[in-house]
Amino acid sequence: MSKLLGKADLENIIDGATFFGAGGGGSAEQGYYLLNKIEEKLGKIEIELADPEEMNSHELAVMVASIGAPRVMKQKDFGSEALYGFEFISSLCSLGGRSANYLMAGELGGLNTLVPIYVSAINAVPLVDADGNGRAVPELSTTLYSAFDISLNPLVVANSSGDTAVVYLKDPLNYENAEATARSLTVAWGTVASFATWVVDKQQIVANLAPRTISRSEEIGQIFRRNANKNDVSSLSEDLKNAGAVELFVGKISSLETKTKEGFDFGTTVVCGEGKYDGATMTIDFKNENIIARVDDRIVAMVPDLISIVDIETMKPITNADTTQGQRIAVYGTLAPENWMKTPRGFLCWKHILHTLGYTGEYVPLRTNET
Repeated sequence: MSKLLGKADLENIIDGATFFGAGGGGSAEQGYYLLNKIEEKLGKIEIELADPEEMNSHELAVMVASIGAPRVMKQKDFGSEALYGFEFISSLCSLGGRSANYLMAGELGGLNTLVPIYVSAINAVPLVDADGNGRAVPELSTTLYSAFDISLNPLVVANSSGDTAVVYLKDPLNYENAEATARSLTVAWGTVASFATWVVDKQQIVANLAPRTISRSEEIGQIFRRNANKNDVSSLSEDLKNAGAVELFVGKISSLETKTKEGFDFGTTVVCGEGKYDGATMTIDFKNENIIARVDDRIVAMVPDLISIVDIETMKPITNADTTQGQRIAVYGTLAPENWMKTPRGFLCWKHILHTLGYTGEYVPLRTNET
């Protein structure tokens, strides 16, 4: 059943989506910035959120997102890029005799979940209660779209000046070529752009992607709202556990190595344990998103499962663009949506990144400190 989302709902969605962004997907700060832009432009905020099961079989949803290096994107005034991207892909759909009936998030994240919401508000187009992954991902090839052979054509990339590139791939499933093309354009435009692609129907959303994740993000956001003034990690962890997320570690960031290369943020976060984790060390390797987490060289979580970070001082989820040395954090693990496990490609698509980070083994299921 469709429902209207107001400002408080969207604030919860921003926090929940930041948590599910697993270190990437854009910071909550950027999401709140877009939310404020909606309010400035329209006054009262009302976004129509539609359950994917309510879509008619002929109706289509299009994905609009940001692309670029998260630490650079935090410094940019992002927004117009997404409007240009949606405008152009909608025109392309019309030329083909189809309509872009809905907007859809390509991933969960403090920014990238708000991007289609922003476009939805400005253009009065409903938003589907779903996203493409149930998490944030670093590459087009590390998506459920790729795992289930969903066409990339057409692929639109736009910058803040309205410059727009349209890519039609000879092989619409050549995700590596699409990634290279989109990233090259993004780097040429200052490492920040929007992209629009993946025109999908109801059956694809329900069977292959991640339905009802916007509502789930709102529920997680409500948990953070309730715990905002408690300053009690154990209370937050208990609430999150009831929602499917397990506490993996609590401590202080002792070192943080980050470098931006080819439009990505690469790095390693080292955390010295506190409380029951005293004497232990967690390392998290990331490529925009958190890829693999170890406690004293023991793997506790890895992709496609989610590794999320919460700032203990603010009791808010944060991204790898927000972390600093000396920061006290709690780390949580959440199982990836079930569609990731329906095909071997749900893990295989991550192996090239894991190999780059020095891991050549197989998938290790999410583990808690008690197992």
